[in-house]
Amino acid sequence: MLAKCANPECSATFRYFHEGKLFVFEPKPDAPLRGPPADPDYAGRSHAPQCFWLCSACCSAMTVRPDGDHGVMVVRKQGVPRKVFMMENRTPVAA
Repeated sequence: MLAKCANPECSATFRYFHEGKLFVFEPKPDAPLRGPPADPDYAGRSHAPQCFWLCSACCSAMTVRPDGDHGVMVVRKQGVPRKVFMMENRTPVAA
């Protein structure tokens, strides 16, 4: 369930689909865990799509991208000057 903006520095709460931007990622099954559901190594692993939401303010300068096996990262959009990004979100970002 979506509760708040995916930007950890933002406290905006999710209310409506028409506000902000929704990102849906299909998890990649790990090669060693491709066994049948009865396989103990496979048990408890979810292959359901994961949803992340950025509020209207954050999605103007940020996006969400997969981060390997660790979930997702919230990053500055390409072409958004660092100064503008920091003013809009008050969040420093590694360049």
